[in-house]
Amino acid sequence: MKSLKLRIKKMVQKGFGVGYAGKLVIFVPYSVPGDLVKINIKEQKKDYAFGEIEDVIEPSPLRTDPFCPYFPDCGGCQWQMIDYKAQLKLKKDLIYDAMNHIGGINNLPLQDTQGMEIPFHYRNKVQFPLKRLKNRKIIMGFYRYNTHYIVDIEKCPLHLEQFQNVLSHARRVLQEERVTIYDEEKDWGKLRNLTLRGSSKTDEILIVLVTRRKMLSRTLAEKLRAGDSERVVGVVENLNEEKTNRIFGSKNFTLWGRPYYYEQILGLKFIISATSFFQVNTPMISKMAQEFINELKDINHMDHIVDAYSGVGLFSLLSSSFAKRVTGVEISPPAVKDAFKNVEINEQMNVIFRVGDAEEILPELEKPDILILDPPRKGIGPNVVKFINSTKPPYIFYISCNPPTLARDTKILIGNGYDIEYIKPYDFFPHTFHVETFTKFVLKGGK
Repeated sequence: MKSLKLRIKKMVQKGFGVGYAGKLVIFVPYSVPGDLVKINIKEQKKDYAFGEIEDVIEPSPLRTDPFCPYFPDCGGCQWQMIDYKAQLKLKKDLIYDAMNHIGGINNLPLQDTQGMEIPFHYRNKVQFPLKRLKNRKIIMGFYRYNTHYIVDIEKCPLHLEQFQNVLSHARRVLQEERVTIYDEEKDWGKLRNLTLRGSSKTDEILIVLVTRRKMLSRTLAEKLRAGDSERVVGVVENLNEEKTNRIFGSKNFTLWGRPYYYEQILGLKFIISATSFFQVNTPMISKMAQEFINELKDINHMDHIVDAYSGVGLFSLLSSSFAKRVTGVEISPPAVKDAFKNVEINEQMNVIFRVGDAEEILPELEKPDILILDPPRKGIGPNVVKFINSTKPPYIFYISCNPPTLARDTKILIGNGYDIEYIKPYDFFPHTFHVETFTKFVLKGGK
């Protein structure tokens, strides 16, 4: 194992620090730009290598003490060792770097990253894999980086504070009940995962237990609910029978209460069920939503808005007061079911939803005045690009969680007649390398 001293020059995607030994590029997890570190080379290829810090010889002025006792063993965070204000600057740098190297864009209207006033207790969803040890003790926590080793977590400073009593109580109940825990190597056992979802606005919590076989009882659900009987509004069993790393399966069974919780965003009320996608940081998605509303006010009334990848209908419903009709497109049936309910409870009856892949549904739709894109990490596909080219929406708002695919798609949109008016980064994921962006594209001559 080769050991050497290395000065860390910058951050790259996946949150690694980078240094150079001659022409060799070395990626070092948990390093900070400005650090002088002693590292061990763990893996080496022809042009690059991965190193592990043995010692921080000269700490960067950006470096700070981690606040969590599980860092860095727990793989949930990557940047706790970086001062929070510096994290915001580094996330902006990651976006600029991707846009420059992948998108080929130099003159970029990239704004500063909007951060949180208090960057803790923001995650409205926690997903804990489980394991039972030989002494029958249950451990629950997060996977160590790049492994399937579970680091047992008693308390996490990033999740909603109201989750803590429910999690601690659930650990005790599952221990006492001696529920069989799924072992993916042996493909044996029943309980795979414990998920909590909830809202600091409505103070509601939904418990979701993922099982390999249908097995849970109302009695167990009521015992779990007792961890916080005032906040817990439902206990759901999600059935995932496949041998897969994917957490949720397609079938849900309500064991107690209701199969969803309520969230509030800018005066609108949203039903969010066990497996529907919703952004994990409610305060920051509210900030982004307000920015979107401000844009709609400036653009004024429109005929048709299309919200691709619409989830439970957040941006569709925000759009409804500014257009004659809004069409949401979402591939997840549970999310669309929630979205239709959200239309009813908010009395926004000019909004409809189509169930299916945006790649298949968008070509069937009429031209929108505004197209909203909030794709998964892989970005938009070829049929979405064709739809944009054929209909030429005057405005596109692109929400992205992945700078490299945003850069790729931005290059495509610019090549097809669009200008970037701005890119606004939002820190949805403090103390990790992840960053969310809100980008406004305007068709040349289309205003």
